Amino acid sequence: MRRNIRSIVVVFLLATFSFLVLGFQQINLSSFQRGNSDTPFGLELGLDLQGGTHLVYQADIRDENGQSVPPNSDQMQSLKMTIERRVNSSGLGEPIIQLLGENRLLVQLPGVKDPDRAKSIIGETAQLMFLHRKVNFQEEIPDFNASDIVKFSLAALKSPEEGETLSKKPEQDEGVFDPYSLNVVEKNQVLYIPEDNQQAAAEFVQENKSLIPVLAIEINEPSAQVFEAIVTQLRVSMLPLQGTNKFYPDALQIELTGDLTENMILTYHPLVPSGGGLIPITTNVNFYKLEDESNIYFINIRESYETYQNAYEKLNSMDSIVFTKRVGKRDEPIGLTGDDLDRAYAGQKAGVGTPIINIEFNQEGTKKFAELTTEIAGTTDELAIILDGNQLISPVVRQPILGGSAYIDGYDFTVQRVRDISLLLESGRLPVPIKLITERAIDATLGIDSLSKSASAGLLGILLVLLFMIMYYRIPGFIAALALILYSVMLLSIFKLLPVTLTLSGVAAGILSIGMAVDANILIFERMKEELKLGRTLLTSINIGFSRAWPAIRDGNVSTLITCLILYWFADTLGATIVKGFAVTLAIGVCVSLFSALTVSRTLLRIISHTSLGSKLRFYTPAGKSGLLN
Repeated sequence: MRRNIRSIVVVFLLATFSFLVLGFQQINLSSFQRGNSDTPFGLELGLDLQGGTHLVYQADIRDENGQSVPPNSDQMQSLKMTIERRVNSSGLGEPIIQLLGENRLLVQLPGVKDPDRAKSIIGETAQLMFLHRKVNFQEEIPDFNASDIVKFSLAALKSPEEGETLSKKPEQDEGVFDPYSLNVVEKNQVLYIPEDNQQAAAEFVQENKSLIPVLAIEINEPSAQVFEAIVTQLRVSMLPLQGTNKFYPDALQIELTGDLTENMILTYHPLVPSGGGLIPITTNVNFYKLEDESNIYFINIRESYETYQNAYEKLNSMDSIVFTKRVGKRDEPIGLTGDDLDRAYAGQKAGVGTPIINIEFNQEGTKKFAELTTEIAGTTDELAIILDGNQLISPVVRQPILGGSAYIDGYDFTVQRVRDISLLLESGRLPVPIKLITERAIDATLGIDSLSKSASAGLLGILLVLLFMIMYYRIPGFIAALALILYSVMLLSIFKLLPVTLTLSGVAAGILSIGMAVDANILIFERMKEELKLGRTLLTSINIGFSRAWPAIRDGNVSTLITCLILYWFADTLGATIVKGFAVTLAIGVCVSLFSALTVSRTLLRIISHTSLGSKLRFYTPAGKSGLLN
């Protein structure tokens, strides 16, 4: 009897614990957190029951020729682990992440309401780089030979509208330096000024304020192609840096020498002050090429000399010209990357409250960072911080940073963005680049409908089984019904604590395991019936019935567990999540059903055998089949 009391205490405690687990929608005990506020009993539901996002990624490794290269198994396992760390730490729920074949990865996110954020967290490679950004420095123009400059001269140009072509004027003139005649300057035509008549032209253009001073220059090949490439670079550099509102325009420095020396620095578009900085006037262009087969260029110098008269007074005696390029920016790697970080965590900027990312370097990273900040401190050079090819920020450095700690802020930083970037840096960069090849959203409405039908089917199945057991096996059937109810509660509580993500296949496995739990009870009750027919007492029949039914129960359940193991292995290898969920759920159900049949049912039957009901043996055999010996 004492053993029965111990057993009933254990069963009572387990039942109470299981009911409490299901009674609280969410469980928060320090680092142990389980439950979902939006699902029944806080259970984790799969895509087919809850809705969510289904993503398939493919490794995208390419060689130096741009050809696709297959990843190895270690790279794919590392990729899976990195994405698991990212998603698990992001609060996006319990992901289902599996390898598909040799180069694909399946990511299922049940209940995710922000798929764009999920794709950002999963897909960003988190390749963080710290670059030395050299700003506005001078360098020679390679492959440009000054001897290829045929001649240059001051000229006047009527302002063209952007995009309209320039043509030579007048038709009777054959070249830039041919004799000049005072003809009317038409719209979008060039006024050529010969060397021997610049003064006359100056007097003429004083009365024509729309005419602007330009330098006309003719260049032979191959330097003409180099000059054309330089002009193209000047134009491209006027575009803002991707992801920012900053731009670093390249410029052409022109040095004219004669009695005096004049220097001009010209960008592709003129620049005007705005908001504490400079912005380009994109409707105006400083560099033109004559639209014919000649290599004749016009350089607008109005920024330096407002009128042709001013230009003439300064430049009429110039006899040599030198071009030098001024580079707006150049990013130089210094070997400092996200791999040199020790920690990255979100924070707020002191005194301002704006979100920032606090970073701490490891020993090697601290050394590299100190060397870089020491080199650029107090200069116009910048520290460019790049994440996945996009600039986060590019501050100047006022003084060296030697302690290995710093922070990153950005003009588009939000609290959520800062948390996500910190998470990416903490979890590490992706070992291989990936691309999204399949995206599918599962409607939550369909999931709710599936869940409702699954729950109805499960409840109906349990009720029919309970009704059959009670009507046919009477008191043992009633005991089996109680054990079955406790089995269901314990099974759901285990699913919640592990946690197990329930899918439709998992629900089917759970319902199947209920039938297996009943099957164990039926084997026991049939053995009890045989012993009662032989005239043994109820308690003896219970003990013998359980002991003789055990081999059959054991063999049946072990064979089921082996089947589950095989299914799980194949499903895990082939990425069949439906089969994998079925195997896991069924295996757990089988183990719990063994406990329910061998411990709960036997304990309750032994206790009842010591009561007055224990003497009424007809209630312990199937209805209509007592066959008991007197």
